[in-house]
Amino acid sequence: MSAITTPHRPVARPALTTVLACLGMFAAYVPIGSVSVSLSRIQQGLGASTSDLQWVSDAFILPMAALILTFGLIGDLYGRKKAYLAGMLLFAAGSVTSLTAHGVEQVWVGQAVAGAGAAALASSTLALISHAYPDFRARAKAIAAWAASLSIGMALGPLISGVILEHATWRWIFLPAAVITAVTGLVAVRMLEDSRSAHGRAIDVPGQIAAIVFIVGLIYGVIEGGGADGWAQPKVVVAFVAAALGLIAFVVAELRSASPMLSLKLFAVRPFTGAGVVNAVVMFGMIGSVFTLSLFFGSVQQLSVLDIAWRMLVFNGVSVLTGPLVGRLMGKIAPGLLLCVGLLGVGGAMLWLTGLETDSGFGAMAGPLALFGLGMGFVMTPISAVAVGSVPHHLAGMAGAGNNTLRQLGGALGPAVLGAVLTSRLTSALPGHLADSGLPVTDQQKVGEALAKGGVGAASHLGLSPEATGPALGAIGASFTDAVHVCMTVGAVGMLVALIATATLIGFRRPQPATPAPAASPAPAPDAAHDTQADQAGQAPLPTGPALHGHIRSSAGTARPTVTLVSLTGRQLARTVARPDGRYELTAPGAGTYVMVAAADGHQPQAATVAVGDEPLAHDLVLLGAPGLSGVVSGADGLPVAAAVVIVTDARGEVLGSGRTGTEGEFTFGELPAGELTVAVNAAGHRPAAVPVTVGEGGSGRVEIALTAGARLQGAVRSGTDLRPLADARVTLVDAAGNVAATATTSADGAYAFADLDAGEYSVVASGYPPVATPLSVTGSGTDALDIELSHPAS
Repeated sequence: MSAITTPHRPVARPALTTVLACLGMFAAYVPIGSVSVSLSRIQQGLGASTSDLQWVSDAFILPMAALILTFGLIGDLYGRKKAYLAGMLLFAAGSVTSLTAHGVEQVWVGQAVAGAGAAALASSTLALISHAYPDFRARAKAIAAWAASLSIGMALGPLISGVILEHATWRWIFLPAAVITAVTGLVAVRMLEDSRSAHGRAIDVPGQIAAIVFIVGLIYGVIEGGGADGWAQPKVVVAFVAAALGLIAFVVAELRSASPMLSLKLFAVRPFTGAGVVNAVVMFGMIGSVFTLSLFFGSVQQLSVLDIAWRMLVFNGVSVLTGPLVGRLMGKIAPGLLLCVGLLGVGGAMLWLTGLETDSGFGAMAGPLALFGLGMGFVMTPISAVAVGSVPHHLAGMAGAGNNTLRQLGGALGPAVLGAVLTSRLTSALPGHLADSGLPVTDQQKVGEALAKGGVGAASHLGLSPEATGPALGAIGASFTDAVHVCMTVGAVGMLVALIATATLIGFRRPQPATPAPAASPAPAPDAAHDTQADQAGQAPLPTGPALHGHIRSSAGTARPTVTLVSLTGRQLARTVARPDGRYELTAPGAGTYVMVAAADGHQPQAATVAVGDEPLAHDLVLLGAPGLSGVVSGADGLPVAAAVVIVTDARGEVLGSGRTGTEGEFTFGELPAGELTVAVNAAGHRPAAVPVTVGEGGSGRVEIALTAGARLQGAVRSGTDLRPLADARVTLVDAAGNVAATATTSADGAYAFADLDAGEYSVVASGYPPVATPLSVTGSGTDALDIELSHPAS
């Protein structure tokens, strides 16, 4: 028996998936920008110290960094849509918690919950896009939009907060994110298509715990060590020791785990490692610089939040406009070159900002901020594409989560490290500026003590005379400006490190130009004992390069697989037939990223992205037998039921195949999609049956279905002396226990019928004048007939 089947379908609405993913990232990054420009107002409203403000920023970024890998794994196992919706729910809950805060501690809690939601969004959105766009070029465009949404969130966040704080208190800056996540989540519940990894993995509990200990210990130690009490505090030492032990435990756990949440083998891929280093360093510089400049604008220059937002809009706006343009260049220019341009721009802007003065106006700030944004636009889009595109396609979720973890770790270290540098330099520079101000020694001591306890703005609340307050604030502003210069210099050094990582790990290989794929040449003869290159007619032989070799293992059948090497632009580069033992060898044109495709009769084809370096690369694949389904249909007596109609549907009720059983009740369906399916059977003289069945990826499933007998009762209702058919008469079937088994209404010719009846005693009641009840014994198979005669009562 043949069956109608459908292959595995791609995402039906990839554009909608991209839009929802971008909205998720937009919501996740709005608070980073909105909170950063509101730090001075939060400090004033809650009486928070500089260390408290660092935790306001890091309370959001820390869980985002610590939980991205976990949510990425949860999405792979249970569905990325579920992870996405969980992120929306957590984000909304955290925003509402911060919205109702009356103390800085509650803001920390709200930020932490929202950060956990942002972790779920960051990991699930990139994985959803990767699944929606298997094609590299289309995926690159979608990732460009994803990166742009991140920048737009950071760009509009400050502006939104500025407008809100012109008319309301600081708490209301958390309302827009709550509304966005709630509305987008409701849309996603109905319209977002789910996906998950086909490669089974388990939750890596030891690795997750070790990662959290490392990240939290490191950030806590940096923030507390940079405070007034210094780095020798016992709690700081304990935090750093815990971080070191957590890192060691994480490495050991991932090396020993059969299902690591972050496979350390990914770091053997040089472009992935380079992308991680660049991501961490760039986010360190960007978030740290935004934190530092926001405090400078608010506490030193005394600008309103809206004025700060306009300055940040220069930076973020240029980044948003640059991102899509860079996305179009990615297919023509090597990502490494684009990254170098961006890193030079960011580093140059930071060095430019070392010329910042206490009274620098908007015009003096526009140039370096615009250059900063231009550089970020050249970095954010290529770096995500390099990280995801440098690993096999099925590891895209893990790679995206790992890439985001390193990004957020760098983002968390930014305010922590530069905040510590800022405090340290401010404290060390203040005595000299106070001495130059001409203040009395007692006033200088008061200013220093107030600064250590309450932050930059505390000097204005000391009760100093007007003559002393002006010089005190001037000295603090000059010291703060010196500290900003040091922070920008540290950031510029970080960009130099990222530049070196780009040159040495990512490289400057230019993508191959997009050319039409050549016509497929005949497959090599099955007895070919050596590799064959795909030299097309009129095409020069491909240059020799590093070898790609390994085993193609199959779970069923003896067919010898064909292995094809394809460029990312769709050009066939090499092809061979594996040896009888499954071994194969190919020669790549050179180091780079390619797609390897293996196919064999009776198996599901497999494709993988391979990153070939200068040395030979071993890569194995497993071809799974095409999943199918077979079975037997029998009756209640155990005998096979021939000519029964068998229908296979998926979880959504769509018919995947149908046919009839053979003379022995057998049926077979080939090449069904793996998963939970339903098999329904219908046969004359039997009651229909439906059973669930699981079809695995490694071969065919089998099911036996037993049908119960089902009789059919039919007849007609007549009335009058001429026994004319009576239409619209109600006929009720009652079983022996007095329960109504079925009801029917007669048609125009008086006919009625009941189907799928069990054997037993019944009464047939026809409503007339008066009603007539007739006992009946149903045999349980075949068709019984019963005509009913109704008469009018005597008048």
